[in-house]
Amino acid sequence: MEGSRFVSKCLASPVEIDPWPHQIIEDTLTPDTFEKLKLQCKEKLNFQTNKLVHIHPKDYHEYGIDFYDETVDICKNLLNNSNQLHKIYPEYRQYEKLGVNAHISITPPLPYKFYIHQEGLEKTWSAVTYITPEQNVGTKMYTKQHEDAFVKEAQWRPNSTFIFCGTQGKTWHSYESNQNTNRITFNLFIMKYREQKCFYSV
Repeated sequence: MEGSRFVSKCLASPVEIDPWPHQIIEDTLTPDTFEKLKLQCKEKLNFQTNKLVHIHPKDYHEYGIDFYDETVDICKNLLNNSNQLHKIYPEYRQYEKLGVNAHISITPPLPYKFYIHQEGLEKTWSAVTYITPEQNVGTKMYTKQHEDAFVKEAQWRPNSTFIFCGTQGKTWHSYESNQNTNRITFNLFIMKYREQKCFYSV
């Protein structure tokens, strides 16, 4: 259910073009699923850290996160509909075989900031769902790899998702935390198939 809902929302969402093509969808996960995931993340993942932490589905249980089946369903639906998802964008990277990388990302509290960057060349489609806390910094968008080139921010709203297809020299972005608690997101990447990086493939 979560997978088909996720894809349907992606396909129905308009594309914003400033400063480069992206989408923002609201109420990404069903209310019950989101509340369960948010509560688990708040209770289990607010440990102290000064570096970025990625929790992959195979390790969810070690952290007390019950979101494995939902992740599988979402990844399966993304890959099954990858052609439609990619064709929304005028420019997207094409590879013969694709897979999906999925993980829960923990960004340390204030003053942590991840530098202005582009997506790795192996990534073809990226989605970041904001989980917790209630308020934080979303994703900042730029036209160049420089603070002065900042254009706007995809606002942090829990259970909303920021989506784009990485384009070399164009999709500059950054993220950071402005709170005293961990910034937690659910990240999905359709990408060139690499066994060690792809959680789901066919």
